[in-house]
Amino acid sequence: MQKTLNLVNATAGKRLAAWLIDRIVPALAVGLATGITLPEVLETAGSAQDDALFTFWMALLGASVVSLAYTVWLWGWEATAGKTPGNLIMGIRTTSEDGMPAGWGAIFLRGLIIALSGLVPVVGSILMMISNIWDPHHQRQGWHDKVAHTLVVDVKAGRNPLTTGGLFGPSTFAPGGMLQPGQPGHPDTGTEAVPAGSRWPEFNAAVADGPITAVPGRPAAQPAPASTPAPAAPQNPVAAPPQPSQDAPARSGSSTGFQDGQVVMVGGAADPVDADPDREMGSTQLRSEVARPRAMKLTFDDGQVHTISGVVLVGRNPAGAAGETVDELIPFADMGRSVSKTHLHLTVDSSGVWVTDRNSTNGSALTPKGGERQRLEPGQPVLAAPGATVHFGDRHFTVAAA
Repeated sequence: MQKTLNLVNATAGKRLAAWLIDRIVPALAVGLATGITLPEVLETAGSAQDDALFTFWMALLGASVVSLAYTVWLWGWEATAGKTPGNLIMGIRTTSEDGMPAGWGAIFLRGLIIALSGLVPVVGSILMMISNIWDPHHQRQGWHDKVAHTLVVDVKAGRNPLTTGGLFGPSTFAPGGMLQPGQPGHPDTGTEAVPAGSRWPEFNAAVADGPITAVPGRPAAQPAPASTPAPAAPQNPVAAPPQPSQDAPARSGSSTGFQDGQVVMVGGAADPVDADPDREMGSTQLRSEVARPRAMKLTFDDGQVHTISGVVLVGRNPAGAAGETVDELIPFADMGRSVSKTHLHLTVDSSGVWVTDRNSTNGSALTPKGGERQRLEPGQPVLAAPGATVHFGDRHFTVAAA
């Protein structure tokens, strides 16, 4: 079972083991043909030896035909499904650089390079199969993979791109909190209560522009104290849902798993929440007297500087999902291809930048100012306060107030 939504590069050991397993059938065919017929050639003489020699060569020819047929079958299976007997046993798959079937040409070129490496007996082939060790980009590709533009991924430790929409997954990103039929809050289920904090909002969630009059599944509000101090902004990474609005939400005393001021319709209509007994301000205005999000400056490791103030996507060639509203796209050229097409989702608020890994291939991480590097889970927004460093693939940027 996969342990992460990210793709995981296959280790050198698994690649070598799979290649050795795939060589068993040809080795057995040649070995049996030789072992059965060669002794008779060595033990006979004269015309009897000629007959034995003929039998020996015919056996080798038969073994060669079996090996050739096996090789063609192996070629096609790996080209169209990324599978070989060794790949299946070791839990790995061979794909194109886009996470799709590699194709006949790429697998032929890849196999040809491996065969040529065999001109240096034993050592040459082994070095070729473990050459991804020397790839600085997360040991991603061996020398033969770089030439053939292929990847080898571990489908036991990570996602199988061949069955999940390629390198970037289905529809670029699938939030982990999407409701399924039969779950509370799903339109087909009705308006049963949804436990607080149990769902992440989708990226195209509706956002209230005015007073909030109804929040599905939320119990009636209780009278609040006259004055409640606002909590301080967290200094360490804190998981929270993304805020696509340009306005920063006000903090409230309850925790629902969503930022206050954001209404996410997860089911049908629901009874409106009872009004607060304190009606001096009339309808509750969560956005009143709240400053707009300040702009943040991102300084990338290649010297680029971007000032952002809304919703931003970062990647090799970023694009929003269907129906997603984005204020800015930051394409980031990465010759090592460690950066995914759409790698990060960024949202600015008054505390900093909320960073969400968009199911990237090589993952993302966050190092708070003076803190330790922490890996980001796909779909889980984490706050990058000013001074933090965000790592995406082999690249990174720092966050500062503009």
